[in-house]
Amino acid sequence: MKQAIARDGAPTVEALIDAAPISRLQIAAIVLCVLASVLDGFDTQSIAFVAPAISAQWSVSQLEFGFVFSATLLGSVIGSAVFGIMADRIGRRRLIIATTAMFGLFSAACALAANFEQLLAFRFLGGLGMGGLIPNMLALAAEYAPRRVRATIVTCVLWGFPFGAVLGGIVSAPLLEQAGWRAIFWLGAAAPALLALAMIPLMPESLRYLSLDPGKRDQVVGLLRRIAPERADAVVIEARQAERARPGVTQLFTADLAVPTVILSISLFLSLFLTYALINWVPTLLTRSGLSMSSAILGAVALNFGGIVGSAFFSWGLDRVARPALLLAAGYGAAAGMIALTSLGGGSPVVALTLLLLCGVFQIGAQLSLTAYTTAIFPVRLRGTGIGFVQAVGRTGSLIGPVVGGLLLSLGVQPNEMLLLSVIPAGLCGLALLLLGAMRRSERGSQVSTMEERQ
Repeated sequence: MKQAIARDGAPTVEALIDAAPISRLQIAAIVLCVLASVLDGFDTQSIAFVAPAISAQWSVSQLEFGFVFSATLLGSVIGSAVFGIMADRIGRRRLIIATTAMFGLFSAACALAANFEQLLAFRFLGGLGMGGLIPNMLALAAEYAPRRVRATIVTCVLWGFPFGAVLGGIVSAPLLEQAGWRAIFWLGAAAPALLALAMIPLMPESLRYLSLDPGKRDQVVGLLRRIAPERADAVVIEARQAERARPGVTQLFTADLAVPTVILSISLFLSLFLTYALINWVPTLLTRSGLSMSSAILGAVALNFGGIVGSAFFSWGLDRVARPALLLAAGYGAAAGMIALTSLGGGSPVVALTLLLLCGVFQIGAQLSLTAYTTAIFPVRLRGTGIGFVQAVGRTGSLIGPVVGGLLLSLGVQPNEMLLLSVIPAGLCGLALLLLGAMRRSERGSQVSTMEERQ
């Protein structure tokens, strides 16, 4: 861990976090991030659960309601970029609390909405908070995680999102029946409000972020005493010249960061484009292929469950292999192969579900782990900006993917043909990450290849 020791031999913040056992402070910070992720997932998916009831009450067509879904996603794209930049300027803690409270506040506003136009506006504003939470909680979780388990911990935080969606599905049906659709939004308001209040005394600021400012040494030492008490007072904080520059998107395109930023942004865009197209249209594709509706629904479940299983494998590998980008490239290559096989799977439900499970393992599993990998690429001073930028570009793909899928089906493209076309974005992801892995290998002595080691 030579890179984390100052010239006089005294330990740095990175050295102490990486060498010490995981403390209660770190566990508390990570658990709070997981809970925020769960509530983000619940709030993001809640609109889908109440859409039929609202449409019936207000006589809103499915086409019109599609704008509400898009407004939420558009807000999250903007929120990821804006609040990611802010995180590198004012810290992660305050923005995690603020964005959690923000999407809770606008969930309450949705519960009070009197018409479709108000609901549309409130979902967009809530989406800003949902999107803004992501780069901040990922950055803080990554910065409290020891390097040996960083990808695994960040992936666990990301699991909160699908678990929140599942939780929403479990509680929404009885709540809708007993209390109406507004009760779903009230629940989506109360839980984030309580979590934000709990975060005020419990959520610490990122140690690595604080260590960028030598003037905050006392705060750093105070937190380090809860992680590595025997060496906390000896910690050395050295702000490098580059860390004194004001963070901004333009710094992501300097010589050492430009290629990783571009490749990761393109890869996440393609990956989310494909994932959201599959999640939204797999049930339709399966029913058009002759399977029953129950089998079609199980297909969507298999796809998502496979993603959780796959991300556990990939995140474990990212913490152990020398060139993580190559592992992810292999995952997307396998995803392309599984999707191609799925297009030839025939009408057997067992075969179709097995292949979709494997598609989820490689496609969604690699995607979740790609996000975790992103947190290790950017230096601390630009981590929020970098994660936010990559997330914003990637989430644009989640907006476009379902639309393109619907357009292809409306033009008469058959299910097996659509699946074959889906091989293209998965394959391009694999090639892009293969290129990144090869470049980092060939530039081992350069700043690009040592970027991750410094973190």
